[in-house]
Amino acid sequence: MRCRGSGEYVVTIVTRKRKARVEQLAHSKRAAGVTVILKNLPMMMSLIVLTIILVGALWPTSHLFYNPLSPNLSSRFLPPLSTDQLGNIHLLGGDFLGRDMLSRLLYSGRYSLITALAAAAFVTVAASILGVMSGYLGGWFDAFVMRVVDALLSLPVILIAIVLATIIGRSVITLAFILAITGWADYTRVIRAEALKVRSMAFVEASQASGATLHHILLRSILPNTFSVMTVMTTYTVARFILLESSISYLGMGVVPPASSWGVMVGEGRDYIFEAPHISVVPGVMITITVIAINFLGDSLRDHWDPHSRRH
Repeated sequence: MRCRGSGEYVVTIVTRKRKARVEQLAHSKRAAGVTVILKNLPMMMSLIVLTIILVGALWPTSHLFYNPLSPNLSSRFLPPLSTDQLGNIHLLGGDFLGRDMLSRLLYSGRYSLITALAAAAFVTVAASILGVMSGYLGGWFDAFVMRVVDALLSLPVILIAIVLATIIGRSVITLAFILAITGWADYTRVIRAEALKVRSMAFVEASQASGATLHHILLRSILPNTFSVMTVMTTYTVARFILLESSISYLGMGVVPPASSWGVMVGEGRDYIFEAPHISVVPGVMITITVIAINFLGDSLRDHWDPHSRRH
């Protein structure tokens, strides 16, 4: 049997202690994160509401209460909390074709949320990289990017979106692309402003003095220190894209049937607003609740990352 020296035992003990300390710190951070959520009522309520909406929207179509695409003229214009001729209850009533409003609301939600989340994910990656590069590099690159941003922000977003939808077609992918194209400018401007502030900090100057590469400075020094702003901007962008997608769909330039979205549902009920107002009101209320919950989550995250911005 080979005996290990005392030095090896010391190294082993030190390694175990360091590992135990790292695990303890990680556990403390997780516990602190849970505590922050539990103590922040708006954040907790927003997360609960958004979780329910996401689960409902992603629920399989075959497991919904009724087929959201199957018309039933006996349930046409059925008001909420009513039963049809077969005794089946419809909690949110029926639409102009007799389709169950609750099932259709959940079915349409997946298209609204997937479109907004996909566009927001693309904008988060592209605009963050572009904003960080623009803020750090400056010069002609920054001037060019900011002139493009100013030009896009001066144009009517809805009009641009309708023109693009007419040219490239109507689908979930093209709609997400349109939202991303029309929505990256303000995100880029905010990240650029944050990068300008971070660029003048001591640790960035130290990285420059030590001969760090541009890639290292951007990805290791600038980008991680804009994460708090990115988180808040992403929540704002998702809420904005939900509203924008709903507006485009309301005008008839959204997804193509049989696909649907909350904006499509609102548009379908505009001809029956006096006869059956719930056809437009129900999806409109869902859009409002979702956007408010996302905005509350963004405000809570902003207050968490930047305590000086808290409102008293």
